[in-house]
Amino acid sequence: MEAMPTSPHLARLADMLWFERRLLEFLLFKLVSANLVLTANDRRFVGPAIAEVERVVAEVRRAETDRGDVIQSIASDWGVDPALLSLDYIADRAPEELRPDFADHHVGFMALVAEIESLTRENRRLATVSLDEIRTSFGLTESGTYDAAGRRRLENADQPSSINRII
Repeated sequence: MEAMPTSPHLARLADMLWFERRLLEFLLFKLVSANLVLTANDRRFVGPAIAEVERVVAEVRRAETDRGDVIQSIASDWGVDPALLSLDYIADRAPEELRPDFADHHVGFMALVAEIESLTRENRRLATVSLDEIRTSFGLTESGTYDAAGRRRLENADQPSSINRII
């Protein structure tokens, strides 16, 4: 690919991408921590662990917004639609000396995102199992089906629901 003209915003973007990668690594750390809490089934720490993950996610969103502003500036300098400026696009068209940096960011982000997505799925699964265990321990589960009209039909309709038994 032919290099686009140098933009003073490219170096700033490269720095921002390093910052975002560190943030994503920190998010991964928080997800691993939450996973350990969920795996240990220590319910006391589930809330704080999830709150920590949400705090880092908010920081990632702020960084993404800041990056979007820099992308807009680069798009303006290059005379292209900002939607075109993926990391691949920038790595292919940045000045020769910056291409390896952006290519490295692309590979690094892809690996981090894959790890984060996998761990998030696992944490969601563990949280669901834990929630089901809590419901069961409090007798909040009802076995039943729905009839053709969409009404709830309990398996043992003559038995009071588990919620009613608790109350």
